[in-house]
Amino acid sequence: MIYLEAFNIESAHDMVRLFSSDNIVRKELGLEMKEFSPEEEYKFVSDWCAKTNSEQYVIRYGNEFAGMISLSHIDKESGTARVGYWIGSKFRNKGVCSEAFRLVLKLAKNEGIKEVRSDIDKDNLYSLRIWQKYHPVITEKNEKQVTVMASLFRLRDKLI
Repeated sequence: MIYLEAFNIESAHDMVRLFSSDNIVRKELGLEMKEFSPEEEYKFVSDWCAKTNSEQYVIRYGNEFAGMISLSHIDKESGTARVGYWIGSKFRNKGVCSEAFRLVLKLAKNEGIKEVRSDIDKDNLYSLRIWQKYHPVITEKNEKQVTVMASLFRLRDKLI
């Protein structure tokens, strides 16, 4: 079972454990040389959420901490938000991130968000495939990235 829960100090401990054992995620997130403490990571994420008007969620696969997903830069007036995520390497290719993405879109739609977007590296085919199900508009941002945008109110309810 895959579900989302709000990020808290207990999940910061889980995140630090994952970072300590998953060198692939550390490298992808540029954290190879960083030392971690749950308190510092909790403060970092909390400060980032406050600064970017964001909601951060833990992705759980059963009871295991599998990764994080966020709705950020939430603008209720325009009905827009950005989506960002990362997933532990052992949880990849199991549909975990796809289901977490569906769940966060459902949360966004329930909060009145009409449109979500993200910047994705062009070579991140896994992430681009996650978005494809939601018929995004894809525009080139720069030579390395594209911006993907999905309209939540054009989607059929069965998708989210």
